[in-house]
Amino acid sequence: MAGKFDCESADLRNDVEEFIGELVSQRFVETEEGGLAAERPSRTSSAVLPLKERAAEEENDGFSPIGDFYMRHDLPCELHVDLTDRCNERCVHCYIPKGGGSVLPTDIALKLLREFREAQGLTVFVTGGECMLHPDFAVILRDAKRIGLNIIVMSNLSVCTDERVALLKEIDPQFVNVSLYSMVAEEHDAITQLPGSWDRTIRAIWELQHAGVHVRLATPVLKQNRNAISTLRRFAADHHMHDVLDCDIIGKLDHDCSNQAHALSVEEMELVVRAHRDALAKEPLPACKCAPDARVCDVGDGHLCVNARGEYYPCDGFHGMVLGNVKTDALLDVWRGAKLNRLRALKNRDFGACANCKDRPWCKVCMMRNFNETGNMFTHASERCEMAAMYRRIWEGK
Repeated sequence: MAGKFDCESADLRNDVEEFIGELVSQRFVETEEGGLAAERPSRTSSAVLPLKERAAEEENDGFSPIGDFYMRHDLPCELHVDLTDRCNERCVHCYIPKGGGSVLPTDIALKLLREFREAQGLTVFVTGGECMLHPDFAVILRDAKRIGLNIIVMSNLSVCTDERVALLKEIDPQFVNVSLYSMVAEEHDAITQLPGSWDRTIRAIWELQHAGVHVRLATPVLKQNRNAISTLRRFAADHHMHDVLDCDIIGKLDHDCSNQAHALSVEEMELVVRAHRDALAKEPLPACKCAPDARVCDVGDGHLCVNARGEYYPCDGFHGMVLGNVKTDALLDVWRGAKLNRLRALKNRDFGACANCKDRPWCKVCMMRNFNETGNMFTHASERCEMAAMYRRIWEGK
């Protein structure tokens, strides 16, 4: 190689080592023998293992070197930002109570993005409410792009004008996540409670695709649209869109669970899951994840959220657990703070009978769902147990 570039081998080696060293110092890469891990220990006291050994020991089929890097170095990888809790649609199943009017001030949003990037943050999820109702939606997206963040936009697209299509083409997000409930306009509009919303959303989907923007369809499965899923999935496949189905409708942030009247019963859900096993059937968690002394969930591992009032909260939907505020608290202080560390420390054994339940491998014990639906993050609704048993029956072929 040195001969090819007409230089001494030692000089070439020094140049390469200097280049790699700069990447390591900026946390773009780490060395196999430890690199940053030795300089910056993870939050836990356990020894830091090489990547391959760690993956094998944890029996984690979803192992990601990027995710592993952020967890071991105690850094936030993803930031979920609710630009506003205003929305032009009134979806029957939505967990955000009606009547919200908060808008995250633009200067606060920009401060937040800057702190996240300085903390080596990677991806920002821009959402709401309906994020495009923020008066400075374009300003915020362009600033996120300017400082090098990977962007994901979550929208109903019903207010996606030609100007915003051009903006998204310019920004080139990883994808735009759009809520689409049916290929029948009347069924979709009955869920959004906004006449004409299907027409506007479909038009925006076509225009974004034509502009080369990747669109991902997200479909909560409800009583109203459970028979529309096959058609939606064919539409997505025919047009090279990723589709995501979700049967799990969570209670509202104010503990009002009236929205769950639109959720599938366990019997209805079982029929849908069996019909779409590839998208909805759950594999059991490995035994190491279900042990009494294992962490109950991945809260605080790489992901942090901020609502339209500037309040930090730990995960999607868990608005009731306020960790701090962008206006007064530095992002990394919140990330490494006592409140989030208490949530990280929770084990399966802290959730009563859950740790020894035969259905635990098929159950996502979720403190957010518990809190929204029962008012206590340690107490779950009985329907959650029935769902876990249903997933176990399907897995076992019964």
